Amino acid sequence: MKVRIPRDDLKVGMFIERAVLDTSVKSSMQVDFIQNVLVDSPEKLEELKSKKIKFLLVDTAKSQKIEPEKQVKSEVEIQQEPPKIEEPEPEPMVEKVDEPEPEPEKSDEEDLLDIFDDKEEKKEPTGKALVQFEEELEIARTIKAEAVGNVKKMLQDAAIGKSFETETAKKQINEMVKSIFRNKDALLSLTRLKSFDEYTFTHSVNVTVLAIALARELGFSREQVDVIGFGAMLHDVGKMSVPESILNKPGKLTHKERIEIQKHPAKGYEILKERGDIPEAAQLMAYEHHEKADGNGYPCGKKLVQLQPESILTGVVDVYDALTSARVYKPGVNPPHALTFLKARAEGEYRADYVDKFIEVIGIFPVGSVVEFNTGQIGIVKEINRDSLFKPYVILIMNAQGKKIGAGRIIGPSKYESADLKIVRYHDPEDLGIYVNEYLDGDLKRI
Repeated sequence: MKVRIPRDDLKVGMFIERAVLDTSVKSSMQVDFIQNVLVDSPEKLEELKSKKIKFLLVDTAKSQKIEPEKQVKSEVEIQQEPPKIEEPEPEPMVEKVDEPEPEPEKSDEEDLLDIFDDKEEKKEPTGKALVQFEEELEIARTIKAEAVGNVKKMLQDAAIGKSFETETAKKQINEMVKSIFRNKDALLSLTRLKSFDEYTFTHSVNVTVLAIALARELGFSREQVDVIGFGAMLHDVGKMSVPESILNKPGKLTHKERIEIQKHPAKGYEILKERGDIPEAAQLMAYEHHEKADGNGYPCGKKLVQLQPESILTGVVDVYDALTSARVYKPGVNPPHALTFLKARAEGEYRADYVDKFIEVIGIFPVGSVVEFNTGQIGIVKEINRDSLFKPYVILIMNAQGKKIGAGRIIGPSKYESADLKIVRYHDPEDLGIYVNEYLDGDLKRI
């Protein structure tokens, strides 16, 4: 059995399956590991305890002489699904004056490894890809482009009080579900593409894609996945009632403006409920996607047991896409920082199992991340390796001397072993003058 323990609990006789070290350096985060080490002497124990170890994974089957009374305990089981309760009519608006949701800072001290946990020891995500990434990518591009156009029309109709047509949306969601079942990474990779001018529409489609992929991996039925996709596509319909001057205000919101923003979930719920043809779960996704498990969300301050799972799921992917999107009042953050932000709040604000599963879905190194190998070479993550999340397919774009490579090649999983490669650092593409999309859309050779 493999169990995670604090550094101070390490003892002679324990076999370290993997330990992650904190080796932060200026301008980025390095990743360093200790693997397959038996603590066979007091001297080795002291040496290991002197290192800045973030976490230890111990294999008890390979360990020796562990005192029974000191035996470490396994991690807590994933919590049960919260009971679903009858949903009352929208409660009165709670006038909160909290500051906007804090953005994760791109600081040297922030430990991005906190998002990793024990991903390689978890079971593989369900459902192998049925087609190659490149084959599905062209189909996925068409699906997303059509969906953005349709969402724009639906939300603009809602903004003027016009009844909007939903049959097209249902067909598009069905196509998204089928695409994700064929190869989830193709459509997921396109969520990196943001539209500054049409944020609300692009964001709604990105949240739809992310929600469908997460719901599938969490084991929701096909019927539930369809409803979740539909609710995600319409989760921000209430924002159409908020003045654009408030939605896109570059400065800090006033008390009154913040209250106005916090009305959009209740307004969206009213719009969807009045139609009479929207599933109740989809209505509640619009109403509850800003609620938090600890009761500190809005509009009503509900707690975990009062929220349906579909709403919690939507809240997770909604925050991720919002954080990684540039707005007039903030820059977008890199995916690893957004995942760190979510992981730090998983227990209190969301559900830890939902956040962990989302990290598996989106990847420890999400598509588009700029990473550096221990050799000094730099590349862009093109595709997630579902067999080992630590070994994604990476496009090489710079050599060890920092010079750009003319014709990029893709590092595949086998190369990590044969060349003793590992990813040791993240980079901001802007700092290196890298345009990620130019490389991700290229025709490159795998090695």
